Order: sequence, then structure tokens, then C-alpha cells
Amino acid sequence: MSDLVLVGTVHLDPEGRKSLYKTIERFSPGVLTIEISSFSVRYRLSNQDGWLHRLKDLTYRLPEERRSHAGLKLLNLQLRLPFEWDTAYRYSKIHNIPCLSIDSGDLARKELPLWKNRLLSMENLIKITDGPDFDLDDHFKNCYSQAKILLKDPYDSAKSLSCLSHLSDRSWIEREKTLENRIRRIHKNGLLNAGYSKTKTDHVHICGWMHLLTGYKWRTMADLLSDLTPVRVLLNRTKNGEPDHLMV
Repeated sequence: MSDLVLVGTVHLDPEGRKSLYKTIERFSPGVLTIEISSFSVRYRLSNQDGWLHRLKDLTYRLPEERRSHAGLKLLNLQLRLPFEWDTAYRYSKIHNIPCLSIDSGDLARKELPLWKNRLLSMENLIKITDGPDFDLDDHFKNCYSQAKILLKDPYDSAKSLSCLSHLSDRSWIEREKTLENRIRRIHKNGLLNAGYSKTKTDHVHICGWMHLLTGYKWRTMADLLSDLTPVRVLLNRTKNGEPDHLMV
């Protein structure tokens, strides 16, 4: 087994928590790293209850036929501490291993303070509920289907280039380099072997699935770490009631 496993998730998936915990258990890592910054964790914990209360209050001011719109359910999920961090942190406490938040925090510092007045405004909720309603379960199933296609075959369709165009943004490119460097530093500093018993896998890193893409014209974190021969895993939705994941 490789000493580095990259687990890609579909952010916000309400079913992701159980599958992620079972996947971490399977690889039994000595250290966990997560695509979230320490700033984001602290800021979200301090503001989450207030955000959710404000969303509930604004929702009840909407016409009744708008209140069950799936877009509001997605917003509710967005306001909560990501299941990736919550799940990994819980596992780390039970098994007494490090759980490190290694994202840069630049985006969180820029965006999170704006959520109260930007996302949680009546204008935004009306905009969300003006759009067609949709089935939330189907939404996440479609996200996983797209992830499987793009991770398996980068040349599957020209459409993939349009939906991944943000990978060319300078901020994304710099973020990938930051994540790469921090993962490498963990290996270089010997954290994996300093006082921790050898396990099946030394290091599991949990991130959004787009960081696992390879073979495109934009170099992702997985590309930058290719010399470490990481195992790439796409967290999948439950299958026949059991958690599932896909090696890519």
C-alpha cells in the first residue's frame, strides 16, 4: 500500500460522513490532513450557529411555497462545518493520531466574513428560490457521476474543459502548490514516523475530488505529487446501504 492516499470528496454531500469514516478506517492512517484552513475551522465554529439561525429566520419570511426549495437546503449544508473536517477530527481523537488543517486560508479570509450579508440576505434567498427546484439526492448523484467520468478519462468530452476552466485561475494554481508543499513537508519532517506506530497507510489527505484530477493541461495537487505515487480514491455514495469508494 502507498504511504500517501488522496481521498476526493463531493463537498456538502449529506451522506459523505459515513462513507468517509469507513474509508479512513480501511486505510488506517498514521496522520490525516484536510483541505481546510485553521482559520476556516475557527471562524466557522464561531459563526455557524448564528448563520443557521439567520437562515432559518429569513426562510420563514419567504412565501411558504419557496421554503422547501433544494437550493436552501444546499445553503444550509454550506453554512455548516464541512463533514470532511468533522469526520476526520473525530477519527483522529478516537485513534490518537494527528489531524492537520493544511489549506492556506486565503480564500476563507476573503469570503467567510462576507457570508452574513451576502449569502444570508433576503435578496440572495429570493434569487436562489427563483430558480427551478430540484431533487437534492439526484444533484449529488450527478456530481459523483461527473467526478467519475473526469477522473477516469480526462479526454472523455470537450464539455469537461468548460466545467474545469477555473483550474486555470492563478489563485487555484497557487493553492495547489501550497497544498503540495505542505503535504511534502509532513513527509520531509518525519512526522509520519515520529512516535507513531506503523499502520497500513502513513498518510491520508482528504480534499475535494477536483484536486485529484490528472492528465489535464492544468497541473493539480495530484499532478504535483505524482513522484510520491499516491493512491487516488473517490469517495462514493453508499451502495446497498454500505459505504463505497472508487480507486482511480
